[in-house]
Amino acid sequence: MHDASISDRVRNLRMRRGMTQEELADRSGLSIAVIRKLEQGGTCRMETYHQLARALGVRTVWFVSPSSPEPREAAVDDMVLADMRSAINPPVGFSGKPLYGTADGDQPDLGRLRGAVSSVAVKYHGDEYDDLAGMMPGLVRSAHHHVDAYDHGNDRREALRLRADITGLTGRYLIQIRAHDLALIALHASLRDALEIGDVPLAAQAVSSQAWAMLRQGRLTEVEQLCVDTADQIEPKMSTATPDELCGWGYLLLKAAAAASRNNRCGDAREYSSLAAMAGARLDRQHEDLSGHVAWGPLTPALYGPEIELLDDKPDKALELARKVPRDVGAGNTSGWDRHRLDVARATLKVGDADKATDLMHAIRREHPSWLRYQQYGRDITREILSTRPRKLSEDMLHLADFMGVEP
Repeated sequence: MHDASISDRVRNLRMRRGMTQEELADRSGLSIAVIRKLEQGGTCRMETYHQLARALGVRTVWFVSPSSPEPREAAVDDMVLADMRSAINPPVGFSGKPLYGTADGDQPDLGRLRGAVSSVAVKYHGDEYDDLAGMMPGLVRSAHHHVDAYDHGNDRREALRLRADITGLTGRYLIQIRAHDLALIALHASLRDALEIGDVPLAAQAVSSQAWAMLRQGRLTEVEQLCVDTADQIEPKMSTATPDELCGWGYLLLKAAAAASRNNRCGDAREYSSLAAMAGARLDRQHEDLSGHVAWGPLTPALYGPEIELLDDKPDKALELARKVPRDVGAGNTSGWDRHRLDVARATLKVGDADKATDLMHAIRREHPSWLRYQQYGRDITREILSTRPRKLSEDMLHLADFMGVEP
């Protein structure tokens, strides 16, 4: 289905700016073929719309308009995720109560549940996605039954905290495998439980993770508003804030920065990022296993800084910031480092070093293949690398294309 609305918007705005298709292609860094395809009713990824928006002086979401999606065949993934859907989004009958199905056969045991949730967190941060797919549905059901088993007191509070924890982890896993709508259901559940027990850092992490899923869906304005409003509500006093409080506030600002930079508002993104850096600088080192099993410290905001410059088409500045990332404050989580390394690979490619960019991609592949194979950003960078050598691809480039499932 052609999106006539978007194609008309691109064409009409280009003409109002007095630009030819060739001039728009040159200014946006896109090929003339892409511009022609769009103006003829084709579609493209959000990153392409961002490049057009920057060239034409509008916000990225200006190009987005509602339409019905293309019909598609039923996917194998729909069946693969059936058990996960049942646990996260169970059926509800006339009783009004969700039908969670079976869980533990014996008495509830909060200690055992706590240990299981911690084990899943370790596997999540270790990119053991196949193990998570088998473990998470049963663990979510177990958390439901523990909450039902305790109706008051500290045991009730702990059951709700553990359920918020596991549904939050499940939501972030589902984002990684690109099941965004199901992820949002899990994260909304996590937020409700965290708010019920008044755990503000855990609630902030649920909101931040929602923002991550919504970014993947192109909901840029919503993400920025959600994160800025929530950050304003929970802004900690810097002199007395705990690492958990700084983490919740700082991640919200980083998500706001990510949304603003993708929406062609890099100035605002830098302001959000600067505030997040203040929250990071309050700690001398990275603190691990904070609310929602995330890390926070001076390293975290530094890893995100180059992304803003890259989205503002300043790869040299992105590489300069990457060189300034602190190396002596703790390791941070692997997914944050790997996302940063993807930014460095793309910036390196943009300054003309396709071979080094390929080496960086292979390094991530060797160390964290399960994570990389789910990254659309990684596939996009791979395509850009291949486009630099239209005739003769190196063996390393061909191996990378094969791993990422990209046609050479």
